[in-house]
Amino acid sequence: MIVQRRGGMTEFIPSPQEKREGLVRDHSFNLIENLHQRLYRLETELGLPLEDAEDCSMFLEKLKRDESRNIAIHNELLSKE
Repeated sequence: MIVQRRGGMTEFIPSPQEKREGLVRDHSFNLIENLHQRLYRLETELGLPLEDAEDCSMFLEKLKRDESRNIAIHNELLSKE
């Protein structure tokens, strides 16, 4: 974090590394979900067993629910301040 102070004001600026990490964090789940959907279609078209793909779908749904709950808790805590 880069901190700049001017005229009694403090400005917090994310470093380039923090910006990169934020970008990866914000979009990684969507990329994984997209890859899963593509692999699922290939497995379906090739007639491969879908047990692992269905397990992965359930796991991704659980991750999505957990992330939504975490965001809700975070927003709730921010609103209490």
